[in-house]
Amino acid sequence: MEILDTNNNLIDYLSKLKGKKITIVTAFASGTESIIRDLIGSNDVELIVGSINSFSSPIFIEAMKEAKKSNFKFSMDFRYEKSTHWKLYLIEPNIVLIGSANFTCVGASLVRDTLAVIEDKGLYEQYFSHVETLKANSLVMDSASADFESYFLTYCKNYKRTQSALLSSTEKTDVHTWLSNDVNQTVPLFIWDRDIESSEYESAYSLIEDKEPEVTSKDSYRLSTYGCAQNDLPYFEGDVVITMNKKGAHIRFEKIDRIIYKDGVHYLYSFKNKRFNKPFDIKEIYDGLKSIAADLYEKEQTVLLREDIKGIAK
Repeated sequence: MEILDTNNNLIDYLSKLKGKKITIVTAFASGTESIIRDLIGSNDVELIVGSINSFSSPIFIEAMKEAKKSNFKFSMDFRYEKSTHWKLYLIEPNIVLIGSANFTCVGASLVRDTLAVIEDKGLYEQYFSHVETLKANSLVMDSASADFESYFLTYCKNYKRTQSALLSSTEKTDVHTWLSNDVNQTVPLFIWDRDIESSEYESAYSLIEDKEPEVTSKDSYRLSTYGCAQNDLPYFEGDVVITMNKKGAHIRFEKIDRIIYKDGVHYLYSFKNKRFNKPFDIKEIYDGLKSIAADLYEKEQTVLLREDIKGIAK
């Protein structure tokens, strides 16, 4: 038996495999698209990803859906809290890797996890049988199945709510500590292209003055507006959001305390002088955000991705 750790990690171990049948079952996955691409270059691979806590990245799932190779099968367990919580890697005919590492970039690096490598044909066959039983459940869906897309769309909504809840409840730390926890995937992003006109403030105040006790005047809040259909707004009440203009100025964290919709416009209210949790100091990524602001605006991004933050963190 062998133990894998950060000095002999899962990424390195898998990179050495050629001509194998590999089965991966993981509670959640993110950031490991390149590992799958490398593996399916010379192996038969099956991947099953769970939906527990809605932690698995939709970007990763989309990439797996699009990896249409005859030697690659991808399924997702859509049972949420009853979903698989395994961290299991099977290599035919007799190798079992099991431990605490999810199939994420942090998990595969084993900086905080470990895996045991067990060469035992009987154990391999038992676990392989368990995997087949898992796949027989109707909510463990192959990505090619007819119902996969509708379940995935629902999952994406749950994922967004999970990310919003994580962000609003996170105690302030530094950006590298935030990145070290791979459940942290996105930060909502609001980029504006013009200043709010006085008539919009008038409309916003008339909507909220009798509905919100914290609003005593037009100076009680900062206002943003977003035009879209009522159910298409990419933000929730309570979201902690990075806001800035399209030139990369006035970058800060805001909390959207109240959202009111009328006539195609969402009025977003952030109450002044109200404390809220911020995941890290915005100064740590201020210069980097400023440098990519125009690109983010052009792409109409409404979230700042983990990869974006990694790329600009000091």
